[in-house]
Amino acid sequence: MEISLDWLNRQKPGNTAKFLNLEYIETKGDVYILKATFPNETKNPMNMVQGGMITAALDDATAMVVISAYNFEIGPLTTDLHVLFHRPVAVGEALIEVRIIKLGKKLATVEGKLFNSENKLAATLLHTIQPSKFPEGSNPLDKI
Repeated sequence: MEISLDWLNRQKPGNTAKFLNLEYIETKGDVYILKATFPNETKNPMNMVQGGMITAALDDATAMVVISAYNFEIGPLTTDLHVLFHRPVAVGEALIEVRIIKLGKKLATVEGKLFNSENKLAATLLHTIQPSKFPEGSNPLDKI
């Protein structure tokens, strides 16, 4: 399946993608590589990125791949986010690898892996999605 994510570098739908400056980097086989930049506002009391911010980055990255896979006709309605944290993430850039596990009419499952600045696996997300059509005239991606 050929999926284009170049649009993400021109337009970032939603405030989270803008806040984390989510960018598409490249595709390697069935893995889509994106980059998130965690600003100082994402720090927890231990001066590392707060777990919810890591989850938000993985949620948005996996959702952008799914939106592209459904040709911008379907919105990702999350039914489950399961995240495992493996090690801390410092403020700054982090790479995210996204792989589609299942892309169906009633269910989509996507895996996201976030790597810290030392390129070590820091978090893994399993994202389960109910593909849902956008209400008439409300697709935020219509301008892409």
